[in-house]
Amino acid sequence: MSGSNAFAGQLRFTILGPLQVWSGDVRLELGPYKQRLLLAALLCRVNTVLSVDQLIDVLWGSDRPRTARKNLQVYVSALRKIARDHIGHLPYGYTLAATAEQSDLLEFGQLAAAGRQALREGNPAGASALLGAAVRLWRDQPLVDLLDSPFAAGESERLTDRFLAVYEDWAELEVESGRSLGLLDQLGELTGRHPFRERLTALYMTALDQVGGRRQALSCFETHRQFIARELGLDPSPVLQQLYRAILTGREPARPGPERRPFGCKPAQLPRDLLDFTGRKEQVEELAAVLTRDGRCPDVAVVSGPVGVGKTALAVHVGHQVAGHFADGQIFICLDRADGTPRGWHEVLAELLRGAGLDVVPPHEERAALALWRSWVAERQFLLVLDGAAGEVQIRRLLPGRGPSRTLVTASRRLSSLECVHRLELDDFTPDEALELLTGVLGGPRAADAAGALHRIQQLYGLSPLLVRTLAAKLTMLRHHASSRAYLEQLGRLPVALDEFSVGELSVRERYQRYRQGLTPLQQAAFGALGALPRTGFDRATLLAALDGLPESAERAVEELVEANLVAIAADEPGDEVTAHAVRYRMPALAYGYVAAPHRGGAQDGS
Repeated sequence: MSGSNAFAGQLRFTILGPLQVWSGDVRLELGPYKQRLLLAALLCRVNTVLSVDQLIDVLWGSDRPRTARKNLQVYVSALRKIARDHIGHLPYGYTLAATAEQSDLLEFGQLAAAGRQALREGNPAGASALLGAAVRLWRDQPLVDLLDSPFAAGESERLTDRFLAVYEDWAELEVESGRSLGLLDQLGELTGRHPFRERLTALYMTALDQVGGRRQALSCFETHRQFIARELGLDPSPVLQQLYRAILTGREPARPGPERRPFGCKPAQLPRDLLDFTGRKEQVEELAAVLTRDGRCPDVAVVSGPVGVGKTALAVHVGHQVAGHFADGQIFICLDRADGTPRGWHEVLAELLRGAGLDVVPPHEERAALALWRSWVAERQFLLVLDGAAGEVQIRRLLPGRGPSRTLVTASRRLSSLECVHRLELDDFTPDEALELLTGVLGGPRAADAAGALHRIQQLYGLSPLLVRTLAAKLTMLRHHASSRAYLEQLGRLPVALDEFSVGELSVRERYQRYRQGLTPLQQAAFGALGALPRTGFDRATLLAALDGLPESAERAVEELVEANLVAIAADEPGDEVTAHAVRYRMPALAYGYVAAPHRGGAQDGS
C-alpha cells in the first residue's frame, strides 16, 4: 500500500526478521531491492549518521556506478516519502531517527539491558520477564529478505549473535525456575542451527533432563561430542562433560519443577455491575461499539465529566457487556488513593503487571519498566479500565503500545491533550432518569411521592447519579419517619443541605473533598474563588475578576477550571449571538453547592 492514506498511524521499523515498516496496522511497500537495502543500513545504525561513501559501499561495494551519488539521492528521496521526517540529512551523510517504540532493534536493546540490570540487582523474576520480552521481539533471522547483500548478511550474523546471548541468559533463568517444558522446541531448533554454542547445548540437555528426558539429554551430548571432534578435533568443554556425568550418574540431577502458566487465572477484575443501572442507553451503545470494533484507532475511550455523574458506573457496566470480546480478561485499576491524590506510576504499573499475569517488581527506571509492560501486553487481548485519571501523562505511560487490547479511561478532568481517543462527556441525569432510579430503589408509590420535589432539588444541586443515589438511600433509611416529598421539600428550603446528602459511605461532600485533593494548586485556588459568583451563571469578565490575584494569570486559571470540569461554557439560548465577550459560564450545580457555602457564611444561595 502506498500514498498518503497509508500514513495515518505512528511508524514502526522492524529488522528482527524481514525488513518491514508499519503505519498503524498497515504494512508499507518499501520499493526496489537497493532502496530497501539503504533503509536496512540506516536502521542497523539507527540514530547514527552514515556518510555518503559508507552508504554507497553498502549498495554497490567496489562495483559502484558513475551515477552512484545521484542514485543514492533518488533512493533517499523515495524513502522520505515512506519514513516521513525520520530520515535526516547532514552535509556528509544521512541518518534515521527513531525511538524504542518505533524500532524493534532499539526496543530489543533496551529490554535486554534492563533485564541484565535486574539480574545484577538480584531480581531474577524481573530479569526473566524483561529478557523474555526482548526474545519475543525476534520474528526470524534478521534481514532475512536481504541476505544476498554482503552488508545485510554480516549485520544479520551480528544481530543473531546478540539475540543468542540474550536468549541464553533468559533460557537459563527459565530452566533454573523449573519452566523447561515450554523451551524444548525452540532450544532444540537453536541447538541444531548453532552447534558451536555449547551454552545452548548445555541448556538443552538440562531442560530435557528436567522434564524426564534423561536419555535424550545424553544423546544430545553424544551428538555434540561427535560434531566437535569432527569439525575441530576437540573434546567438549569440561563444563559440558561435568553436566553429562551428572545426568548420567544422577548425582546432581536437574529435578523437574512445576510448569507454571503465565496466568494463575484469567483476570476478571471489574467491580460488580449495578443491577439497577439507569439510563445512559446511547452512551452504553456508543462505548461498546468503540471497544469492540476492529482497527487500531481509536483503541482508547475516555469518559469524562464532573464529580458524581456516574463515570465509573458507566465504565463498569459497559465493561461487563463487552467482557466476552477480550480473550485474556479484564483488568480494573484505580489510579488515585483514598485521599484523592494520584498513585505513583511504579505502584500502578506493578498492579497492572500482576493483573496481566506477570508477578514481578518492575524496574525502577521508567523507560525499562514501561518497555516491559508494553512488550508483555502487546500480544494479549485485555480490556483495561483505568479509573480516576489525574492527567494525560499518567494515562499515556500506561497505554499499550500496540496489540488487540482496548482501554477505557474515566476522569473528572477532560484530558484534552490526550491524542487519538474516543471522547464521551457525561452530565447529570434527566428528571426522567432520576425518577427511574428512585423508582427502582424505593418502589413506585414512594418515588411518585418524591417526583414533585425533584425540580427544586435539580435547581439547587442538579441531578447527578451520585446525588440521586444518595437521596434514594436516605429516603430508604427514613421510610418510616417522613414522606419522600416532605423530606425533599425540606431539603429545598434549607440554606445549606449538602451534609444531608450522606448515607454510610455515600457522601457528596467527602467525594468533592477527595476530588479537590487531587487538583493542581492553581485549580484548587481557582475553585475556591468560584463560590462568590452567582449560581445561575456568569460572563467571562465576571469570572476573570473573581480569579484576579491568583499566583498565575486569570486567563490560565479559566483554562484550568474548564479542563477540570469545574466550569463549562453555558449552552446558548436560541437566537443568541455568541461573541468572545458574550460567552457565559456555569458551574456544575453540585460543585457550586460544595464551594459556595464558605463565601456566604454557611448560607446557600437560593436565588
